[in-house]
Amino acid sequence: MKSKQQLTALIHQRAAEIKSNDNISLVMQKHYKLLFRLYLTKPLYFKVIFKANRFIIGSAIMAYAFTSANPTLRDVKDFCKKTGLISDNTIDSFLLFIRVGGRMEVKKDAQDKRKLTYTVTRKALDETRALINTMMIPYGMLYDDFDVSACLKMENFHAEYFKKYAEITLKHVYLFEMVPESKAFIFRDAGHMLLMDLYIESLQQKTTVIEYNYLKASLKCGVSRSHIKRCLQDAEAAGLLTLDKASNTLILHLSFMQMALDYFAVYMAMVEYGLRGLSGVPPLPASLSR
Repeated sequence: MKSKQQLTALIHQRAAEIKSNDNISLVMQKHYKLLFRLYLTKPLYFKVIFKANRFIIGSAIMAYAFTSANPTLRDVKDFCKKTGLISDNTIDSFLLFIRVGGRMEVKKDAQDKRKLTYTVTRKALDETRALINTMMIPYGMLYDDFDVSACLKMENFHAEYFKKYAEITLKHVYLFEMVPESKAFIFRDAGHMLLMDLYIESLQQKTTVIEYNYLKASLKCGVSRSHIKRCLQDAEAAGLLTLDKASNTLILHLSFMQMALDYFAVYMAMVEYGLRGLSGVPPLPASLSR
């Protein structure tokens, strides 16, 4: 297994390759369209899962589920505590949220009754697969050698994908560390969706001075208008944009546009790492994977 330093360097290198592709804007728009369609089905769940600290917990759940014979809640809790980023209350409340939502089944270990083992339910697997698809389908627009249709039909997709992707999770490789400016968004509920929405609005309006409808944005992201405004105020304080109240517009700075592109490219490079581990999927050429 690669070290954190090796994985980080590889993902940065792959993100640079992905970002330089001529179709990157179309790929980002495709992801946004697929995610928006999925998001509307369960806005409460997806706005929560995309918050950075909860995404770590969710990734840990999937990593241990597919790399351990008897994954336990203690495995997940101990891993999350080691990050130093997540409180005990956040871990416990999120695990309860997952269990109550029918996404995890828990029982006492047959050999040690003090341990609680878990399995991920079909509901969670289907939602996770749908979420990965919002990146996998656009990824197929970048590389002709990647057969999206074959991957969509794979019955053993989750096991193969997460055995590979788990390396990223278990080595504590975090997107927000690789793209620090993204913290203004992704440490809040629906941060990923809001970040993408702003970038896509800029592409569609063909300007970085965009008219932004807070009501529509709140419906898209599944959060209140006040939540969105607080997030944008944080982004303004970070120098990523300017809120022009007089004209009811947002001025997206070059730093925001670059951050959004970097963020998406790193996210896709991470997903790619799992996808290229699937059986039948050719590895990247040596020139692209160094």
